[in-house]
Amino acid sequence: MARTNSLIEQNKETGEVSLLSPTAMPKASAFLWNQKMMIHVNCRGFAVAQHIQPEPAKYAHAPNLEAKTFMQPEQPYYAHHPGRFFYIKDEENGQLFSAPYEPCRSEPEHFEFIAGKETIKWLVKRDDLDITLQLSLAKDQPIEKWSFRITNRGNRSRKLSIYPYFTIGYMSWMNQDCVFDHKLDAVIASSVTPYQKYPDYFKQKDFKDKTYLLADQTPDAYELQRELFEGEGGLHRPDGLQADLLSNSDARYETPAAVLQYRLAMESGHSREFRFLFGPAHSEAEIEAIKRKYFDPVDRHFVFNSSSKDDDWSDNLWIDSPDEGFNHFVNHWLPRQVFYHGDVNRLSTDPQTRNYLQDNMGMTYLSASKARAAFFTAISQQERSGAMPDGILLNEEAELKYINQVPHTDHCVWLPICLEAYLDETDDYAFLTEMAGFKDSEDHLSIADHIHLAMQWLLDNRDHRGLNFIDQGDWCDPMNMVGYQGKGVSGWLTLATA
Repeated sequence: MARTNSLIEQNKETGEVSLLSPTAMPKASAFLWNQKMMIHVNCRGFAVAQHIQPEPAKYAHAPNLEAKTFMQPEQPYYAHHPGRFFYIKDEENGQLFSAPYEPCRSEPEHFEFIAGKETIKWLVKRDDLDITLQLSLAKDQPIEKWSFRITNRGNRSRKLSIYPYFTIGYMSWMNQDCVFDHKLDAVIASSVTPYQKYPDYFKQKDFKDKTYLLADQTPDAYELQRELFEGEGGLHRPDGLQADLLSNSDARYETPAAVLQYRLAMESGHSREFRFLFGPAHSEAEIEAIKRKYFDPVDRHFVFNSSSKDDDWSDNLWIDSPDEGFNHFVNHWLPRQVFYHGDVNRLSTDPQTRNYLQDNMGMTYLSASKARAAFFTAISQQERSGAMPDGILLNEEAELKYINQVPHTDHCVWLPICLEAYLDETDDYAFLTEMAGFKDSEDHLSIADHIHLAMQWLLDNRDHRGLNFIDQGDWCDPMNMVGYQGKGVSGWLTLATA
């Protein structure tokens, strides 16, 4: 384990990076993904997660109605931001703290936030207790797999209560409720996706509108009403934790939360471990099937027979320089980040054309066949005029959303840039002779001809000075009002075209 400074450690063998403080870099975070979901978790326990059905959707929500948006690289956090927290209460003196750090914000004796390539872990020590949290994902389903382990390292026995708190939040203004299913040992929150037009119902009736928290052990009590749990103490010191047992209250349109209670009598040196599954589902039958698949029927622990992804690309990029920190970044984290973008296209069904091409330019160095297929997909959606769309549609139901509804003029310029990187790496010049169609024409031309059309479109869309029109934007996304009257130009795009 190499230490880069007093707060960060790097493991050269596993690639893990450890942060040793919850407050020095409060927005420090890590992410995991599979083909169906992505979760972004910060060191303090806040989380943002989305799954595909087929458009991105959430199963842990804010406390108010949220606008739908893409997964952002930087997240603003607030007191009621969705998270995954564990309260620990000493039954004998009432002392309370939370892991990993939020919401109690009690300073631990020792803290580690460990970002791994397929797991995210926390090690927390406080009040003679050692706590280990670990998060991983199922391989091909939107399922969070959590484990919580607590060890009494003191020299006396302890009476404790452990309270896992998983945010569910404001699911729907149309209908929401939350109950505890005693047969499944599961919190199940249900809602109805609000729809305005009747055709939407037939698209949405099979949505995963339930959020569940499955436990491997039956809790002693539970609370499913967020406001009743908080009371006047708020999440920092909830009223619900002042009683011996939670109230076992279901939520009937109240904002739901999944809060369980486990009462423990722990001798010195003893440990207890609990495991949970958290995610979206369509029905109780699906939740039951998930429990059978992922909890061993004998000891009810996880069946670890799959990982979140396959590392068939992990050795394609490797360097050995005198700078160990740079080696660690390039050998472990740079290819992982690049692969995420090319693997699930930022968890979008309509990635911006420039993003799609740039991301797959990176994939060229990890999986050239994936990059080749992506370039072909993009070129096949070109217009006969040579214009490239503002977004690439990845399935038949996908629609252009968000920024892709704002006309940009730089998409064509990325075709030769990205193609050059692909050809330099692969020498696959036969690709230029392959035939591809158009979005608005039955014509088929070679890839090389498509590139020529794209460049000609850029040359044709210039003002009298030879400067490229910007329309409502180029690579500089915020400048989307520069050319809405058809007169504004882009110096950047002109240089890029040249």
